[in-house]
Amino acid sequence: MSPSQQHNILFDPLARWCTLGLKTCAADDTAMAVAQQMEAQGVSSLIVEKAGKAVGIVTDRDLRNKVVARGLAPESVTAESIMGAPLVSLPRHAPLHAALLEMARRGIHRLVVCDEADNPIGILSQSDVLKTQRHSPHLMALEIEKATALETLKELQQTLQELVAILVRTHTPIQETVALIAYLNDALARRVVEITAESVGLGLDRFAFVVLGSQGRGEQTLATDQDNALVLADDLDETEVALAQTLGERISEGLLAIGFPPCPGNIMTRNPFWRRSAQAWQEQISAWVQRPTPEHVLNAAMFADIRTLAGNDTLTQQLVQRFYTEAARDNLFFARMAQNTVRFAVPLGWLGRIKTKPSGAIKAGVDLKKAGIFAITDGIRTLALRHRALTGNTFARIEKLKEKGVLPEHEGKELRSALAFLLDLRLRAQLDAIDAGMPPSNVIDLKALTRLERAELIAALRTVERFQAFIRMHFKLDLLRN
Repeated sequence: MSPSQQHNILFDPLARWCTLGLKTCAADDTAMAVAQQMEAQGVSSLIVEKAGKAVGIVTDRDLRNKVVARGLAPESVTAESIMGAPLVSLPRHAPLHAALLEMARRGIHRLVVCDEADNPIGILSQSDVLKTQRHSPHLMALEIEKATALETLKELQQTLQELVAILVRTHTPIQETVALIAYLNDALARRVVEITAESVGLGLDRFAFVVLGSQGRGEQTLATDQDNALVLADDLDETEVALAQTLGERISEGLLAIGFPPCPGNIMTRNPFWRRSAQAWQEQISAWVQRPTPEHVLNAAMFADIRTLAGNDTLTQQLVQRFYTEAARDNLFFARMAQNTVRFAVPLGWLGRIKTKPSGAIKAGVDLKKAGIFAITDGIRTLALRHRALTGNTFARIEKLKEKGVLPEHEGKELRSALAFLLDLRLRAQLDAIDAGMPPSNVIDLKALTRLERAELIAALRTVERFQAFIRMHFKLDLLRN
């Protein structure tokens, strides 16, 4: 199947690919009756109904794992007790790529397709997905999970770039594209950690591999550097400490080998500073917050986006709570963090003209990260830390801050639109650079934009200016001494 055919398939409605018509069973049917019905009707799943409503799904996998493997009597187990619930569903007109991403993110093999009235009409299964061939997020996730060698993961990372190119060139909403990149990059990095931990001999329960910055927020694009750390259990013995050092070094090497660029600031597990015990991390968080020097603030801001990718998440959650507790004691720390949000001036001159700078072969360059992306993500992160709303990416944090009354409705809407536009513009420019044989970056060529794109860029940058003014006022930055 050619890339153009796969491109078309990804945007087909689900109704074209799912198996229409539902096979159902009652919630109180026994597992034996369910198995017999599946055999008679030649299907591998049944929708479970209760009081006339679809409440779950039972699959052949459920029968194997929840009945047979546990040695239960199939005559005494009901469909309701082993079904998957609630049902994961999408409307029939949703594009196939949305379903593939949802299945990959949830780790499921089937989802329900509904009509306009939200009534189930069919099932999209893994066998249906197999027909889409290579450029499928679901299949990529399965291949990543099965990979046993870094070379395989490197090939899959290159396939991810191909898939992203298809989605971007066909104007997939940027939030869906970024979510896909984040999910599959997470899967790739997680598999590197799992393979490495197994080869080193350190159990996953003895550490947490955490991602920070844009990967921690789930907002990567194609040029994202490694930003990661290790949180080690406090009771490691000397042998395990030595293994953890080897683990940290090999994880960095493995990620580099499959295509993740090194962090210019060396925020990587190979750096001993970013590899320490949970107790040592708690002490470091306290030091960052209590002495908010520029270096401490930058490190704390990076660490605030912490998210466990592999290993023991309990270790990470302790640090998140320590962060909230320490930061709540000192408004000066928040003010110093907020200063970062305004440190890059928005490149707008008189009459709204966009200021440019030469960058390599680009004579009229605009660094989109410095121009606006950083201000939005950093400012929202500071607000989210202040108001205990750090979960999710920047889009999710904006919604949470709106719910808490921190951001006005119109301000949140404008920030979402501006960030989406800037991320989309950067991602398309990065793909153009790759096509031209150049490394992807944050810089775009202003001359390559259409008149409409320039107008949208000016509008987005004005939103950033207003947000910076909001941050100055919210954190009373004018009262700070430099």
